[in-house]
Amino acid sequence: MNVGKSVTKAIDEMGCGDHESAMLHACNAVDGTATKLYPSLGSNARFTKLLRDNYEIFGPMGMPGINLVETRFPVSLVRPKAPGGEPDIADVIYGVHRCTQGHGNELPEGFELFYDTTEKTTPPRTRIAIEEGKVKLSDRTIFGLIAVAVLCPVNIGQSTPDGYYLTFGELKTMIINEWWGRATDFPAISALAPMPLVKLDFGDWMHNIKAI
Repeated sequence: MNVGKSVTKAIDEMGCGDHESAMLHACNAVDGTATKLYPSLGSNARFTKLLRDNYEIFGPMGMPGINLVETRFPVSLVRPKAPGGEPDIADVIYGVHRCTQGHGNELPEGFELFYDTTEKTTPPRTRIAIEEGKVKLSDRTIFGLIAVAVLCPVNIGQSTPDGYYLTFGELKTMIINEWWGRATDFPAISALAPMPLVKLDFGDWMHNIKAI
């Protein structure tokens, strides 16, 4: 899988307003990256491990303000890999977005994306809505996934056409072809907008989830 092509397709699909297709290509970019890093692991394990190892990138880009390391979500999934056996956001993205759409199925009701990047607001917003068994994420998670793939050192040498970029809020524009493999430079970017990290607690809802 060519990670640069998957990144390009994800951004192109976002530009066309097809968020589900964009999410699929962004997941492909992550999966292609994880395959290079962890060739001996299965698809679920490698995908979720790569995201988990890069929450310091994915979080600020896609889910700012949430403690992704400690937060668990009230969703029943197949074989969640997060410590403790309850699903974290890596499990949710793999189990719902990557697998459902990767197999050509419709996204389950309640997991649709908020169109935060296309519905411009001042100041910019990143929404999340959670019900028991459902998690509705911001479309910014697509760019969080892309950032994890682009910044991973294993992808040095990948490319997109000229002019493709990522933004960190309104504070920084990162030209993708200048940022392949530069994960160690990202903390200086996220430090431009420091914020507390909140652990979300869903109480009794968590007692009703189960591994399928």
